[in-house]
Amino acid sequence: MPLKIERKPITARRVMLFLAILVLIPVIGFMLVLASQQTRLILPARVNNAEPPPASLNAQYLSLPTPSGATLQGVLFPAKTASPTLILAFPGNTHNAVGFATFLKESVFPDDDIAVAAFSYRGYPNGVTPPSTGTPSQAGLYADSLLVYDVLTTRLQPKSVKVAAYSIGTAVATHLALNRPVAKMLLAAPIASVRRIAQERYPWVPVRLLLRHPFATEDVIANLTTSTTIVYSPTDGLVPRHHVENILHTANPSIPLIAVPGTNHVTLILHPETPTLIRKALID
Repeated sequence: MPLKIERKPITARRVMLFLAILVLIPVIGFMLVLASQQTRLILPARVNNAEPPPASLNAQYLSLPTPSGATLQGVLFPAKTASPTLILAFPGNTHNAVGFATFLKESVFPDDDIAVAAFSYRGYPNGVTPPSTGTPSQAGLYADSLLVYDVLTTRLQPKSVKVAAYSIGTAVATHLALNRPVAKMLLAAPIASVRRIAQERYPWVPVRLLLRHPFATEDVIANLTTSTTIVYSPTDGLVPRHHVENILHTANPSIPLIAVPGTNHVTLILHPETPTLIRKALID
């Protein structure tokens, strides 16, 4: 007698369960990647190449040990006078700290009474000095900004400290300005938060629960009293313009916005008007 195989009918419930599994597999996979690889995605410890600064700038290369055991590598372009204005520079997450500081000293602040300094973030190279050691993180970058400020102000005794920051560095700079005296601050291509960028791109992922490095300037900018200017690209490509105009500016309307048309997140710093805008925000 032949064996009969009983086939269960395919019900709508089973079809829905199968489809749900198909949908959830990539979602869960993405969540696992975000949870485990987010530091590499947000703080990749890779930077653009930069040539060594011209000898005429008299660069001083500094090593700064941190309480956590990391060592930060940086550059100081000293002033030629005592008690200078000190410009602290905070680059983007793929932006060369030495290159950024060189640009600022050479193209924006060639004055004899202005010193410019920048340090590579933890784990980041700069192509000129050995790389900074340690693993980058929001907590680490925030703590290091305070350490850099404290060490350099003790060493240089500046008459004032001003800050120029780019992209993710604007979150670091804002944290510094909320915790130390900063006379003026320039935020170029600022992010409202990594959290908001990720959540808008992936609305089906619980970003807030998974993200360890939110860099959420939007959460604290309302408390900022430092004289601050925002320079941004209305066609940024990475940071939607409403993050600047509707999130950051709405939270703190006292901060003026300067749009630079025809640029994006990368080319904003290269625009011929940008050096003048930075200088006007911090000096003039």
